Amino acid sequence: MKTIYKTILAFILILGYGCESLDEVPFAFIGVENIYKNEADIDKALLGAYQPIFQDGVNDLWLFLTLSGPSENVTVRLKAGAQGRMASVNFIDSDPQGGMWNNYYRGINRANTVIETIPTVGLETSLEEQKIAEARFIRAYYYFNLAHMFGGVPLHLTSTTSFDDESVKKPRVTLEEVYAVVEEDLIYAESRLRPSWDASNLRRATSGAAKAFLGKLYLTMAGKPLEKDGMYEKAATKLAEIYGDYSLVPNYSDVFSINNENNPEIIFARPNITNIAGSGTVLTFFAGAPNTPFSFNGGQYQFALSEAFYDSFDAADERRDGSMLFAYTNRNGVDVEYKRSGAATPGLQFGGPRRPNGIPFNKLRDPEASTSPFDHGNDIIFMRYADVLLMLAEANNEAGNSAGALPFLNEVRNRAGLVNNITETNQDLLRDIIKQERKWELAGEYTEYFDLQRWGDLEASMAINPDAIQFNVVYEPKLELFPIPLSQLQTNPNLVQNPGY
Repeated sequence: MKTIYKTILAFILILGYGCESLDEVPFAFIGVENIYKNEADIDKALLGAYQPIFQDGVNDLWLFLTLSGPSENVTVRLKAGAQGRMASVNFIDSDPQGGMWNNYYRGINRANTVIETIPTVGLETSLEEQKIAEARFIRAYYYFNLAHMFGGVPLHLTSTTSFDDESVKKPRVTLEEVYAVVEEDLIYAESRLRPSWDASNLRRATSGAAKAFLGKLYLTMAGKPLEKDGMYEKAATKLAEIYGDYSLVPNYSDVFSINNENNPEIIFARPNITNIAGSGTVLTFFAGAPNTPFSFNGGQYQFALSEAFYDSFDAADERRDGSMLFAYTNRNGVDVEYKRSGAATPGLQFGGPRRPNGIPFNKLRDPEASTSPFDHGNDIIFMRYADVLLMLAEANNEAGNSAGALPFLNEVRNRAGLVNNITETNQDLLRDIIKQERKWELAGEYTEYFDLQRWGDLEASMAINPDAIQFNVVYEPKLELFPIPLSQLQTNPNLVQNPGY
């Protein structure tokens, strides 16, 4: 992103990037009566609550590997250590997904502080509710991710103002209780958030984002492990409320272009600014193909997509080459093509793109030639309209309206260049089609592990996961969730580990 985020950047740099958890002194300990005096002060505090979403560094890599890594379509070059374990679905309690726990709880504590403080400032009622709604959306986003990753987690719904065990060392609640908080926060937010923001505030939460995540929450609750009745219908109804409020970008690859970041398909994303210290992303560098001209220093090629995934696409499907860089011209002007033989390319960084390391990821290109690995400007997209359309298709099909699912499904396919519309109305067959469309459309976009969880497909996915096969990792029910981080178990005796770990 460009200079419209200088305000966000300035505040984030003031906050810094040091570790903060509920075991440490939060900024809420500062006398709030001396800090928050007007709307501008509240906005700065809200940006502080967003900051854990914005936080970059190697956390970007671990967020990708946590949410997309367990997919059968993702493979990693660095097979040893945490990367190989996460991509092969061989989780342990000391791996970096634990950083998400600290990161999200930091954001929750900040959101709680803002929620409690806003009423003391004296804003006009509707503006006060809008600001509270924004903080509650942020809190819901963090809890939704925590519940997906770890199941039931401790609920902190007020700011931490004491180090006593009752305040800090809380036990876990049930998954249903966490989702109830997420639902309540999003319902509050959807009717009070703004539908859009001006150019100086793009990427702040909107009513459309609240509705989209509320629809995803209902879809999640309909699936495993809860399988709650009536949730597919609720998801279809909620997501239909924003149908037509956004639109698909005509060219699939343009969704991810650094020069097209304010496109009408994006519902919620993390903004990044090129070449301003502390404001960019390192994910482009980690994802970059060997000697690619689209990332700092040629890219690290640390993760990629599998050959089988590439071959699964129709040749006319624009999403194949929009997602995978099978061939390109490198920084030295030499044409490079993925090698299925596995033989290294002499003189090329990391031996070139080849088996078994996968076909390089192509959704993160930075043609502005970042001057640092950590300062790429590609925005990180967490919700876009194509996801909403595919959720609408899935919710309608599962609710018994298979014919009603088809227009949403075909809208996504048609944008990808596929003119042969799906006409299948058998619920079981259409279910499999919709699942595959989500994999093609949203590859590497932080949806795969959550989808596999609610579909109950993790075991089948692991059976064809190339990294799981290489490391002889077999499915166990415990893998439906990540382990509670070891560091948290050591500091909070009231926490209980997920079964099987």
